Amino acid sequence: MAKRKAFYLYKRKKKHGAYWYVCYINPDTGAQETAKSIDVLKERLDMGCGFSVKDRDSAAIIAGKALEAGLVFSSASSMSFNSYCKAFWEYETSEYVALRNRLKPDSIGREYCMNMLGNYRNHVEPVIPAHTRLGSVTVDMLDRVVSHALSCGMASGSVQMIVLSFSIPLKEAVRKRMIKSNPASCLMRIPRSERERGIMRHDEVVRLMERVDARPGDRIAMAVKLSLTTGMRSGEVRALSVREIFLCDAVRDDGVAMARIVIEHSLAPYSGIKCPKNHRSRELYIDDEFARTLVSSASCDGVVFPGTRSTYMSSVELRLGFYALLADIGIDEKERAERNLTFHSLRHMFNTMLHDAELGAGERMLALGHSSRKVNERYVHDSERRLMKVSLVSSRILHLARPGAEKSAEEFQYFLPSEKTSADDSLSRYREQS
Repeated sequence: MAKRKAFYLYKRKKKHGAYWYVCYINPDTGAQETAKSIDVLKERLDMGCGFSVKDRDSAAIIAGKALEAGLVFSSASSMSFNSYCKAFWEYETSEYVALRNRLKPDSIGREYCMNMLGNYRNHVEPVIPAHTRLGSVTVDMLDRVVSHALSCGMASGSVQMIVLSFSIPLKEAVRKRMIKSNPASCLMRIPRSERERGIMRHDEVVRLMERVDARPGDRIAMAVKLSLTTGMRSGEVRALSVREIFLCDAVRDDGVAMARIVIEHSLAPYSGIKCPKNHRSRELYIDDEFARTLVSSASCDGVVFPGTRSTYMSSVELRLGFYALLADIGIDEKERAERNLTFHSLRHMFNTMLHDAELGAGERMLALGHSSRKVNERYVHDSERRLMKVSLVSSRILHLARPGAEKSAEEFQYFLPSEKTSADDSLSRYREQS
């Protein structure tokens, strides 16, 4: 049985000429709707003078666009599914994004919307029939989207992001009573099986630190050293400002002066400076000597890692610079790709070293920003002791390429305020001696 057309076109002659009209077929009742002027629909679509209605084909284009845009039927479920989902992820105009960001500022960023919009356009829209209405989406259609993505060899994590690009809009459509049920809730669960992030061996880390120490003042080398000794993400490293580094903020009982870094910003390609991932700021201690090197290399704007052509170092510049360092220690591009070594591997390496030094989950979560800020504020003194314990491992990594670096973290006495010597007393004595 032939499928009925969504609309019919005809010309109506008037005093000043002939004009195209369209009769739409109501998908719910099957009845023919009142004719609508193509010129009026073109105006409502805001297509401007650049598109002229010359023949049946051009009139059909406008009629189809009006149907997709939801200008024809009063029922919200009759709007185009593709148009609804794409408009849903437009950062500047999305009502959903605006409301979420009012309820919780910066909860949905421009990058996230662009990724979702790209996932939908590249992997969902080509599979869903063009004239599918919001209220007509079926589980079978969505299953085909998932099946097509998996058949292309995409990782399960990527497929899950594709599913989110249409499941979140559908969930919002149910909340706003635009549709009665969410077909995405009936999809089969996609098991998460990501490729494990690679990390370097201990001897490779030693060689890497040797190469880094051999390049004093080099911005890439210092960025790699900072990430390896703090677990900072690429965006957090590149966004670092001298205003977030507090020199000589504490002294450990082993006599090492410590600087405090407040990590409360990250750098994203389109949003620029924003909050760190999960909107959690955190603090870390690093050797004061290293911190002074970072401050002295900052630009006149106070940016610790300025770019060669912009205010901030780009992610590409940092990534390629890191790959060049890996090549210097014998890890070529083929081996790097096979082992899945990336700049983010430095963060994994730092976490591994904290674990090897027998630091508990609390210290590791605190250092890597996996703990809420309220908990950190609630246990301020305990957090400081934990951070000082973390700093011992950072110092050990920092001095891996120096003589005597085989000392273990347990040989150091980490900073603990006692009845005899308070933190302020230790800091005052150090400043007096300096």
